[in-house]
Amino acid sequence: MSELSPTITKAVETWASKLLEHFKSQYGSLYFIPLGVNSNTSSKIAPIVAPAIEQQILSVQDNQITINVNDDKVWIVFDTFVDWFYNSLSFLGKGLMKGFDLKMSWNEYLQWLNKRKAENSQSYQTWKSNLNMILQTIFDELIIAFNGLGKTVMISNWEQFFGSSKEAIEAMKIYQ
Repeated sequence: MSELSPTITKAVETWASKLLEHFKSQYGSLYFIPLGVNSNTSSKIAPIVAPAIEQQILSVQDNQITINVNDDKVWIVFDTFVDWFYNSLSFLGKGLMKGFDLKMSWNEYLQWLNKRKAENSQSYQTWKSNLNMILQTIFDELIIAFNGLGKTVMISNWEQFFGSSKEAIEAMKIYQ
């Protein structure tokens, strides 16, 4: 655990709350009641997801933090989040998520995304937009939190640096 861990955990909690609110508004909050999703869900998930973020996508050197938006590392954080979100659900919620194939790993999401890209461009755009929102929100929450600590934040994919998280996300292999 580093000195940044509490900051990362708080950023993840904020991100998870925003994410859940987004999907509640997109799909209707009534769908979330039987899942067992509530105001405590974000605080349950954050302490588990934060270490994955810290270990997989952050590089810290002196007063500079680099967010590495690299598919090979982002998928680990994605899978950690999905697993712990699933674990936080009620028994009924777990059954519903499994029944509707909503518990997806990064690789499964990639397969579904590619299928939609080939077969249904509107559905593909929705899936891509949702993934972009998920990723951009967490990266932006981290940037805000680290800037609040007076840290310099860089965004990279290990090959180049980007001016924003949006640019880095658009360059990810998952969209190529």
